[in-house]
Amino acid sequence: MEEQIIIRRCIRKESTAQRQLFDRHYRHSYHVAMRYLANHHDTEDVLSVSFTRVLKNIDRFEYRGNGSLQKWVITVVINESIRFLKGKKALLFQEDDEVLSLNVPQLESDDSLDIEEVQQVLQQMPKGYRTVFNLFAIEGYSHKEIGEMLKINESTSKSQLCKARNYMIRKLKNRNSHATQ
Repeated sequence: MEEQIIIRRCIRKESTAQRQLFDRHYRHSYHVAMRYLANHHDTEDVLSVSFTRVLKNIDRFEYRGNGSLQKWVITVVINESIRFLKGKKALLFQEDDEVLSLNVPQLESDDSLDIEEVQQVLQQMPKGYRTVFNLFAIEGYSHKEIGEMLKINESTSKSQLCKARNYMIRKLKNRNSHATQ
């Protein structure tokens, strides 16, 4: 069913259209929330709240072409994930004015990267690092936008991203060095 028709039918609270919206967007939403939360049960809780919010506010959604609904749903999921982490007081940021970019380890071009290894390292990453990394590197938000979303300084966002990158590289290098021994 076409996206605009699903939206109109969801506005009319038709359960079949609501189910279609959910089915179309659940899988991608699950993966996005999981990147932030790294826990299946928390992810399910956040998705429940997110889709309830989406369906409750679908009449406020402004269709801007193909893919705009998915972008809006994902924005709701990201915001709910952040709200969840803040509610659990799980987002801890160190206020740093300096960005630790001097001794950044480098992955060599012959270091093989496995997407599952990257996902595992991302899930093990401290929540503050992981949240900023996801928002910046994956979602494409600027440090200014991240600062506003998380209520932190722009420099803290930059610092957390640098620390996240360092963490990721160190963990991946350690995995690769253990695998070759």
